[in-house]
Amino acid sequence: MNIRLPLALLGFALAGVAVARPPELKTVDLAVEAPAHSVVLPSGVDSALVTAPCAGCAPKSLRATAATGYFVNEQRVSLAELQTAIAGKPETMLTVLYSLKTGELLSVTAALPVRSTRR
Repeated sequence: MNIRLPLALLGFALAGVAVARPPELKTVDLAVEAPAHSVVLPSGVDSALVTAPCAGCAPKSLRATAATGYFVNEQRVSLAELQTAIAGKPETMLTVLYSLKTGELLSVTAALPVRSTRR
């Protein structure tokens, strides 16, 4: 009997055990997608955005800071410009990104239809 085959199989089995495990993933930021009518935007720096993280969940208050970013599609805008862009559009979807650890509001993005410039 050839002893090389069982030794080779044993070597492969041991090599599989020796493979390092991938690092554990940690959730540090969370995003909530919600229609504008269900989100209360902050009034400015050091105020809060209020939204429910899921249907049926209790509302969550997220602290806005000077570092909070506001976007319409991919364009960075001011809080006032975001408010103007979604005014009268209650079904506009907002993506609210926040820090799970601190509750700090990181960004708010409004997804608005892009107007075509072609005629």
